[in-house]
Amino acid sequence: MLRTHLKRGTEKWLHLTNLRCRSQSAAGKQCWKCSSSDINNTFFCASCGVLRETAEKEDYFELLKLKKDFNIDTLKLVQNYRHIQSMIHPDKFAQKSEHEKAIALEWSSLVNKAYKTLSKSIERGKYLLTLNGVTISEDNTSLDKEFLLAMMDLNESVEDAETADELKNIASNVSVNIEHLNLKLVQHFKANDLDGAKEAIIRLKYMNNIERTVKEKLLHLNLK
Repeated sequence: MLRTHLKRGTEKWLHLTNLRCRSQSAAGKQCWKCSSSDINNTFFCASCGVLRETAEKEDYFELLKLKKDFNIDTLKLVQNYRHIQSMIHPDKFAQKSEHEKAIALEWSSLVNKAYKTLSKSIERGKYLLTLNGVTISEDNTSLDKEFLLAMMDLNESVEDAETADELKNIASNVSVNIEHLNLKLVQHFKANDLDGAKEAIIRLKYMNNIERTVKEKLLHLNLK
């Protein structure tokens, strides 16, 4: 009994592994069921209508039917996401083959990831930079020392703050800075200034971390 259960588990794992391998090598080129190369539809085969396999790399903007731009229509993002999930959600394939269920699961997971990435300005900006071959390292050595020193001072101010009023004052200033950086980020991408966009994203990450720390400390003070 146990041996049979383990065998079935192994067979299912091998099936999913083979699915991923086939997806990485052949997906996006032809339909896995009818071998048609007519795949104008992102998710379904234009010839036989089955859910097509995911490709090794899917463009998040194309998946969610959005223009490849930082300044996106957030309402359209939500609407497109919900519509797509209504078509490819695994529950809709409960009566299909194990292969089709696995494909639906992969699509649903991928669309969720795409939505989460594009719905947040920093993640969307980082993704756009990645598409253009620009990466953001963890050491942030590209930032000027003046900004880094200012961030150290601001962190110390948060640590030293003892009252809610002090923290709210810091939060207000941080909020203004975040709004300014978001505007700069839009401008940098509009001008195709990728280096400027990269720097703005790094600065935004610092400011967002400080804003989160302030909110946590305010919550702690209110609970006392």
